[in-house]
Amino acid sequence: MAMLFRPKPIPKKYAELYERIRDKTIRLDNLCNVYRGIWTGVLHIFVVTDQEIEKYDIEKEALRPLLRGKDVFPFRYKWVNRWIIYATGSEFKDKYPNAMRYLSSFKTILERRGAVWVYKRSWWELEEPLSPKMFEIEKILSPYISRFNSFAYEEGKYYVLDSTSIVRFWFDEKELLEYVIKWKELNESDLDIEKFVETYHEIKRDLPFDTYGLHYLLGLLNSDVIEFFYKLYAPRLTKRGSRKPKGKYYLYIPPNLNILPIKIGEKEEIKQIVKQVKIIMKIAAKLNEINEDVEEYALLKESIEEEISLKVAELNELVYDIYNLSETDRSLLQSYVLRKR
Repeated sequence: MAMLFRPKPIPKKYAELYERIRDKTIRLDNLCNVYRGIWTGVLHIFVVTDQEIEKYDIEKEALRPLLRGKDVFPFRYKWVNRWIIYATGSEFKDKYPNAMRYLSSFKTILERRGAVWVYKRSWWELEEPLSPKMFEIEKILSPYISRFNSFAYEEGKYYVLDSTSIVRFWFDEKELLEYVIKWKELNESDLDIEKFVETYHEIKRDLPFDTYGLHYLLGLLNSDVIEFFYKLYAPRLTKRGSRKPKGKYYLYIPPNLNILPIKIGEKEEIKQIVKQVKIIMKIAAKLNEINEDVEEYALLKESIEEEISLKVAELNELVYDIYNLSETDRSLLQSYVLRKR
């Protein structure tokens, strides 16, 4: 869904490099739909654990495996046995009596939600469930708050909350067209819709809209180039009070993600990026396998993270080449990225 896009001004020091990175690229939204996950209205009620499922004997068919923003990391995600009660549609109430019994114990809270009063949702429904097809598809995920780019590939098994941003290829031209018409209306009155759609079809001839293509995008999105570009204009999260979080956090949300500059490399360049991404994903998956209770956990974690860092550095070099960045450009970019973390 298109939303109001109001980026920060680009600092003069980085304006030339910003434009060089954008040169001969296409925007992410020319390839992909970018949106956030499910809005519940009351997170602690709709998100349940195995213990709660067993206690109330909640029907399996009423549940969907769930990832939250904090379950998503660079090149990986980790499911921690969380489920969402996918309460939507008039038939839900009759089909899942045990789920309804659980939700009924929170009825007073649920019926006070704004969605019930404003949008006439039933008291037991999710505030904004989205369609299953928006989740049951290969996609790239990102926590919506992060210190650095943390994009991960997900096969289409998991649903996600609004604490997560989703990036996936457009279903078809119709979906793209509906989006771009709205974007033009809200943000870019001089946007050439016909050219935008034409570019979409041209890209599909150069980049497969499948797992291979998503892995290529994943490599770019997790690169220093894209992190540098994004942080130049995206809003930084500010937190008042004495307990401020360590580091600089940014909002990784649409519509700010929509304009990220994607450069489609030559076939061999794409192949190299995908190969490197697969290597990094395989190493990163080891972090999910470490038992946090073992004494050597910290050392094992550090060792794997060092291995990942080396491979990410190699990936960055490949991406620098695709964007035709000089050594001076790379140095300026790297110092900025490190400083903004």
